[in-house]
Amino acid sequence: MEDATADRRLAAVVELAQALATVQTPQEAARAGARRARVAMGGSFAAVSAWERETGRLRVLVNDGDLAPGEEPEPADESYSVSDFPEIAEFLHGSWARGGAPHAWVETAEGTGASPGGSSWGRAAALRR
Repeated sequence: MEDATADRRLAAVVELAQALATVQTPQEAARAGARRARVAMGGSFAAVSAWERETGRLRVLVNDGDLAPGEEPEPADESYSVSDFPEIAEFLHGSWARGGAPHAWVETAEGTGASPGGSSWGRAAALRR
């Protein structure tokens, strides 16, 4: 890894820690996390979602960066079926089945070659904008 890239990533981690130290609510933590993660990865867009196990849906807490038409920074009611994202569904099932705690899941515009199915408007496809 180049020194400049390592320095930029370390600075992003420090900025995230500083931002999280000042937040007062979980929503503020999600907002700070999305923004700092987007900047650290050099991305144009990031979102933080919560898995609602009882409904099988991912509820979007925060969208940050270049928003598509109709997207809101803090949507009141934006959610997607976990089954629309096979990569997440398999990851979450495997993690929880082993008794593990949830961890971050990241999708990039380049993707892994798998595409989400279902009737979602295309969260993963939107990453390619």
